[in-house]
Amino acid sequence: MPVLINSSDDAWPFCAEDGPPLAWWRMLPMHHFRDAEHLLVRNALERIAVIHGGEQVAAALRGDPAAAIAAALSLVPIREVSLSIDIAMTALLRSALNNDAAAALVLSHVIGRAELDHPFAAELATSWLAHHFRDARDPHRFAQAEAALSGFLRQEESGT
Repeated sequence: MPVLINSSDDAWPFCAEDGPPLAWWRMLPMHHFRDAEHLLVRNALERIAVIHGGEQVAAALRGDPAAAIAAALSLVPIREVSLSIDIAMTALLRSALNNDAAAALVLSHVIGRAELDHPFAAELATSWLAHHFRDARDPHRFAQAEAALSGFLRQEESGT
């Protein structure tokens, strides 16, 4: 009988083998990312050349968390997934996997508001929100990230 390391892994309907690394942001909860998946995400982003999107997307692909956050927030709300959305969101995923608490918070928010092709967006968003709380070591930075996201959401809802 095999030993289960994390029984919640068995309950999740998707695994890394079900899609390419650029789709994992919308498929896999935080606890499914081990070193191997993290490496595959990084390698996938390093192989992408930016034709359109400018310096912000290029910086996000290089691992700049602020650029990845800005690129992801520029996509909200996500009504339909495209390659450009997968690229920007995977750049954000990379920053969250690198323990950037603000990136994890934004990833949680964007996933929670995205229209995905499965009914598990709330569970995905919750896994990244929990990661955000756990990895927010600096309370001041934590508050800044939440304040910035809150300001963005107020602007989005008011249409300005």
